[in-house]
Parts: sequence; C-alpha cells; structure tokens
Amino acid sequence: MQPLELPDFDFADDPTLERFLPSFDGRWSRQTKAILTALGAKPLDLNGNWAGTPTDWCCPVCRRYKPEIARLTPAGVVLCQLDRHHDHLGDEGARILWRGQQKQPDRARQDALHSAIQACLALGERFHPTLVCSDCNAADGAAKSALAGVVHPEFSFAPSEIARFIRIAHNRPHEVDPDIARAVWLEVADDVRDRLSFMEVMARRVAEGRHSREGSGYTPHYKATLLTDVLSAAGHPRMQVEWLAGAVEKRSIQRDGFASSVKKPSRKAVSVPTLEDLARFIASQHERDFWHAPAEDWRCAACDRSRFEMLRKSPKSGLWTAGAHRRRVFLAEADPDALWRRNGWYEHGLTFANHETVWICKDCRLIITDAKQTGQNLTDDCLSVADVRDLLMSVTPHERPEYDRQAAARRAKDNFEVMAAIEDYDLHRRRCLDLFYDRRRLLRSNRESDINLWQLEAVWEDHIEEAQRPGHLAWLIDQGRRFAEVNQRDRWPRDEAEDG
Repeated sequence: MQPLELPDFDFADDPTLERFLPSFDGRWSRQTKAILTALGAKPLDLNGNWAGTPTDWCCPVCRRYKPEIARLTPAGVVLCQLDRHHDHLGDEGARILWRGQQKQPDRARQDALHSAIQACLALGERFHPTLVCSDCNAADGAAKSALAGVVHPEFSFAPSEIARFIRIAHNRPHEVDPDIARAVWLEVADDVRDRLSFMEVMARRVAEGRHSREGSGYTPHYKATLLTDVLSAAGHPRMQVEWLAGAVEKRSIQRDGFASSVKKPSRKAVSVPTLEDLARFIASQHERDFWHAPAEDWRCAACDRSRFEMLRKSPKSGLWTAGAHRRRVFLAEADPDALWRRNGWYEHGLTFANHETVWICKDCRLIITDAKQTGQNLTDDCLSVADVRDLLMSVTPHERPEYDRQAAARRAKDNFEVMAAIEDYDLHRRRCLDLFYDRRRLLRSNRESDINLWQLEAVWEDHIEEAQRPGHLAWLIDQGRRFAEVNQRDRWPRDEAEDG
C-alpha cells in the first residue's frame, strides 16, 4: 500500500499547493500572481470565497471571469473578493416565524418546531444564496441606498435583477442605474409584500402546532466519514483532518486591504501620546488587568492597532485610556458523529465545536457594546471579531475607529442564528465540564462502575438509544476533558479556577 502524504499547508511552497489544490485559487496560484503583475501592485485582499473557487470561475450576474473582476482600490490594493449574495427577505421571514413561538417542554417537540420552521423558511425567499463578485453584491446595496424609503428595508435584488441595472466594465466597480432599479422594485413589490404576509400566516399556523414534523431529515455523511477514516488510517490525526479546510483557507487568503481606506484629513487635532505616556498608563494598570494578558507585541485582532496606537485621550476625563478585551472566535463542528450526538433530529443546524481566544482593543469592544443596544434579545455575541473588522471604515492611531453604525445594527440583528449556536455551545460545554470534573472528584473515593451508573442519568437525549448511552456518556466526558484543556489554555490570573 502506498503512503498517503499531505503537505504542511502552513509551510508548503506555492507550486506544491497548486498541485495539491487544483480546484482552488489562493494567493499562491499562478493566476493570482498574473493579476498582481497586470494591475501593477503587490498588496492583495483575497477572501475565502475567491480562494475556494476554481481559477475559471465566472460571476453569474455580470459574466466576468476572475482576471476581469480583480481591481485596484483607491489605496492601491488589489481586490479579489467574491461574496455570497442572499435574500434578506428570508432573514425577515425567519424573524417572523420565530416571533411568538413558545419554548417546547422537551427536546423532541423543540426539534419538531425547528423542523416546521425550517420547512417554511424557503417559502419567503425569492432566490437561492448565490456566489457573486463583490461588485455585483455592492451594486445591490448601492441600488437599495438610492431607493431608501422606497424599497422594503429587508429587500434584496435577485441576481437576474442586478444584471438589469448595472453597467459593466473590466477591473472596475459597476455603475448603477437607479431608474432601472426602481422599475425592477415596482415589478416585484407586490410579490415581496405577499411573501411577508404569507410568513405571518405560517407563523400563526406553526405556533398552533399545525406543521410539526416528527423525526429528522438526517442522512449519513458518507463522503465526509470516508475522508476522515481514510486519512486517519493513513496516519493523519483526526483533528488535523477536521481542520483541513481551515488550514487551506488560512494559507490561501490575504487581507492587505484591511483598514486601507483613503481617509480625508480630520479637522480635529488628535492628541498623540509619548512613549512616556504609554509607560505611565501601563504602570497604572493593576497586575491582574486584562491589559497585561496579551503578548507584549499584541495588536488588536479587529483594527490591527498596536498598544501605543490604541492609546487615546478620553473626551470626558482628559486622561489616556485603552484596554484589552478577550473575545472568542468559534469554529464550526464538522464531525458527522458529533453533529448527530449534539443535535439529533436537527443535525443540520449551525453548531460550534470549539473556540479560539483573541484580544481586541477597548474601542473595538465598544462597537459590539453599542450594537448590542440597537435591538432586543441581542447578546455580547451579536457581532464577531470578523464582523467588527468588516464594519470598520477608517482606523487612525489615538482615536476611535470609524465604522458603519447602521450596518452594525443590521449585522447584529441578522446574527440571531449565530447567537443561538453560541448559547447552545456554552450549554454543551458547561454540561461536559460538569461531568468531567464530577467524575474526577468522585473517582477519589468511589468505584468507576458506580460512577458510571450515577452519571448515566445525565444522558437524556431522546435520539440516544438505551444501548448507546454508555458510549454517549464516554463521549461527553471526553468532550469535557477537551474543554478543560481549553480552559487551562485560556486562563488568566483574574479568572476563577474551574476545577470542580
């Protein structure tokens, strides 16, 4: 049997990546390098959607190929961006469907409610999510801005409709014809209102239990399981297999365009601290303050400013102020077995397996705090670090970054599924940690067989059969062990110990 070799994606050279990933198009591809040469620039902003599509991909709206889509920004950065254009009407439909629904008394009925709502969601959408070039996606936003107060605030133009009101040129943003966009809206306005009215009707019917769906649409992930088994048998650790896609994306994307917007000089003078001011500020912070937690050369994970650059004068007190705040970056669960164990009949829902810890500055944390105040039922997880990064319009040392406040409010409202997934992740994490720490404590004075009997009572999932419960308990405890290791990794002196 021939050995199956995988490159180390963090360190493999460009030709190796191109040979192993012929269906991808990262910063390492010959086409990307040719684009940089043709546009006469080195800075590159290439996102995961671009990297995850072949070199011959063509935008379904403007019909341009990648070398025709790439363009220079005013700051001289080559922009290689594809966006997933989706119907915001579907988001509004989801909010209507969930509004007024009561929490069900058990998991089976909660799953049945989820299934009913999932079946109704697509009925409110006018088009499937579609991968388009960033210029076509931006044209949708530009047209809606031009028609503010005319179109429904959650309306999105369909790909075929965007094609009608854009003027296309190679390596340039699209021009938008607002008159044609208005005409398109008038053609579909009645349909939009009708779909939203239908969602109201379906929400009432679902609340009355008239569309409950028992069971699950679960189908085994044969291909994913096969890939995991083959690679694991070939000597590649299971975790490496599960993180393979993330490793490829990390090696493929490039974000030189972040915070590169050309800003007009501010009329207001900015107070610039000295290194002595920074030293005095650092000395004034308590030794257990989070300011001391990140590495000394830490830069904010959102705005990319250094400690010195984020130091600014408080407009109220006139004192220098700054801060470091810990944020979690969540990693999606990709293991089919874990998805089944976690979600049962509703295994298709967004599910997080783990998190990494990053640090952001006080000003970027305030963006999340402000967004949280813009709507009901928003949590501290209403915006991710990536969301904050995307919302930033201008970043300048020693003053608060400028960002799109309206877009932040919309993004926070639209992240309801993410917030629910994080809440579920935290509940799962706490449950597994409790089992792990309780077991470790009980083993000091009890037999393992007795502990197994006691802890089996904690296995309550309806989709877990009696014979499967011991194996499921072992899986939960192993998850708890993994989460305990994460706790140890993330611990800072200010944290309370979680030794149970």
